[in-house]
Amino acid sequence: MSVTALQQVGGFNSSLMAGEEPEMCVRLRQQGWKIWRIDADMTIHDCRMTKFSQWWRRSWRGGYAYAEGAWLHGRTPERHWVKESLSIWFWGLFLPLLSLSLLNLTHGLSLLLLTAYPFLLYRIYGYMNHRGYSSQDSWLYGLFCLLGKFPQLQGQIQFFGDKLFKTNQSSPQQQS
Repeated sequence: MSVTALQQVGGFNSSLMAGEEPEMCVRLRQQGWKIWRIDADMTIHDCRMTKFSQWWRRSWRGGYAYAEGAWLHGRTPERHWVKESLSIWFWGLFLPLLSLSLLNLTHGLSLLLLTAYPFLLYRIYGYMNHRGYSSQDSWLYGLFCLLGKFPQLQGQIQFFGDKLFKTNQSSPQQQS
């Protein structure tokens, strides 16, 4: 990394809960810098997650980070994390809410909207399988991407609650 580039953008934003590197890359690109990646592992990020609750907290933080990134840079040409945030709201809240709110009106047929979830899972599976991952890993990855929409939604809601009430960032541990 260029020290000059890092200094020009003021380094990492220490106020962010997560997603500091992608956010800094947005600021670097805004200053005319190029982001280059090499096709090799540079490091290993081992979260040592062994419990579902740890995964849930990490996904919650991810949702918060997506919301915060979109808040900071969503109106710029990069539209940083806007698509990801919209996806979280659609799959985590709007689709289930629509399905349930139309339940009486459609005599239960609105529950068919929930069949979109297996289609999303299959899309993610296909993408990962095409990238060379095993079938089992692709299914697991897809399942946890789909399930992740719900804790990510919690993180998004918390971010906007923090903004609305002008509170400091909440940690997922405070949510337990």
